[in-house]
Amino acid sequence: MTVSIDLNGRTALVTGGNRGLGAAMCRTLARAGAQVAVHYARDAVRADAVVREIVAGGGRAVSVGGDFHAADAVRAMVARAQDLLGPIDIAVNNVGREETTGDPFEHGWDAFGQSFDLNVRSAYLIAQGVAPGMKARRWGRIVNILSMAAHSYPKGMAAYSTAKGAFASFTRAMAVELGPDNITVNSVSPGWIPVERHGASTIPGRLVTAGRTPLGHLGVPDDVANVVAFLASDLAGFITGVEVPVCGGVHLIS
Repeated sequence: MTVSIDLNGRTALVTGGNRGLGAAMCRTLARAGAQVAVHYARDAVRADAVVREIVAGGGRAVSVGGDFHAADAVRAMVARAQDLLGPIDIAVNNVGREETTGDPFEHGWDAFGQSFDLNVRSAYLIAQGVAPGMKARRWGRIVNILSMAAHSYPKGMAAYSTAKGAFASFTRAMAVELGPDNITVNSVSPGWIPVERHGASTIPGRLVTAGRTPLGHLGVPDDVANVVAFLASDLAGFITGVEVPVCGGVHLIS
């Protein structure tokens, strides 16, 4: 018997879907049958390119913009996505990166606040926007993209690691809150998976990381996207509040 991920009839919103891991998630969800809202913060050109690729493959997608530093912009973006595609069934909170690095006391609390806004408040606002519709239909999937940095605490990334740790707690808390409405909330924690923003200068670091990984190599964006698609599907209907590390096993030896 063949088991496949079937998202036909579902609508997904992927934040930060215009590049990197987010773009891979959009393409994979679309291949599984979902119609996809590809979010971008600034680069509409890349988002439109992802949309064109999905449409060329026979899927349906739209691009929606919104700055995650502004709560009103997030709410407006969710409303726009639902106006264009209908109620959101699957929300993937992928926005979030290390905006400020270095000595945490030099940068002050503002750096922590910015990181919490980008990684945690943004996910809260997305969930707040999509949960009412999911509750009404008694079906929903929220997938949060964390990072192994929430557990390994790289030097100079205190704000990012702290925010991702809070994001992990938020995931578990929302799983408890939304479970009675048949809404699952899970997270995926990628290791270092190179994307287009990682240039040639990172190659030595990639080799070191690959050497530390039990599987002996780095992952690719589709490794993360495939797990997201699984968690977004009916196959994962009895899984909630979990964190799936997609890191080639590096978490076992860190």
